[in-house]
Amino acid sequence: MTSILFERPEATYLPEIDAYVRYLRKEFPKVTPYISTDVPGYDPNDFDIVWRFMGMDIRGGGRYVVHEYNSFSAPPFPHLRNQVKKLLNRKPDRRVFLNKIVHRGFNFRDGVPYSLRDMGIAAQFFEHPLTPEYDFVYAGSMHRGPEVMRILDHFSKHMKGSTILLIGTVGKAARAHFSKFENIIFAGRVPYNDVPKYMAKGRYALNLVPDEFPFNVQTATKVLEYCALGLPIVSMKYRWAENFARMQGAKMFWLSPDFSNLTPENIAAFDFQTPDVTNRRWKTVIERSGVFDFLREF
Repeated sequence: MTSILFERPEATYLPEIDAYVRYLRKEFPKVTPYISTDVPGYDPNDFDIVWRFMGMDIRGGGRYVVHEYNSFSAPPFPHLRNQVKKLLNRKPDRRVFLNKIVHRGFNFRDGVPYSLRDMGIAAQFFEHPLTPEYDFVYAGSMHRGPEVMRILDHFSKHMKGSTILLIGTVGKAARAHFSKFENIIFAGRVPYNDVPKYMAKGRYALNLVPDEFPFNVQTATKVLEYCALGLPIVSMKYRWAENFARMQGAKMFWLSPDFSNLTPENIAAFDFQTPDVTNRRWKTVIERSGVFDFLREF
């Protein structure tokens, strides 16, 4: 048996880890997967393979190490932080990148074999029926930039007749300020398996990603999940979202920079088209990537 440990950083969802474990248990019966949070006090050298999500790994240990770069470094100074990772991280035995853009951005030239593995969608997002209770739903980071606070300000002043449900951790100050508005509802951080149930409560889904590197070139997982549920999408306009809409035949409502075009009348009049994303199921994405092909000869 080959043992493989996926190191899960604290306070992160990383749904790909659970997808990896499910896939390996079904498709690789001679591989035993573990998740670090389930193995307290583990020693990386006790496993045949250690899979790390980067991050820094200067002297992390492990007999055979895989580094997965599922995103660029976040601001401030993302390019500089990427270079620091490139220079200081130990040389692994294999790498995985989110897509070609992330691969080219790090530009490793050390001959380490690599795979590209884009984001997938868990089965529960395809299976949960829509049960609309709120006009809009937003799921995701509320600390990436000012966009979430600005749109909540828009709802508090110009969209008082429309409700919005927010899923995710929110700061105390923002919650205290906006909770007094009855049309703004905070669900807080919920277990990942419950996210589809909360998302399905919206009539329209909001994608609030700034047109700023690196966010504008990375796969918007929440957009994929919104599509799997069949939700119409209202989005900020940026590189990845525009490419996705063009390639998938989606029609999203593009928000103006000041959100002034977000009105009930404009939303009701828009011809939304939510694309079929069944080819983004995790099993399909993992198989297409070939990310575990090396295990057949391990």
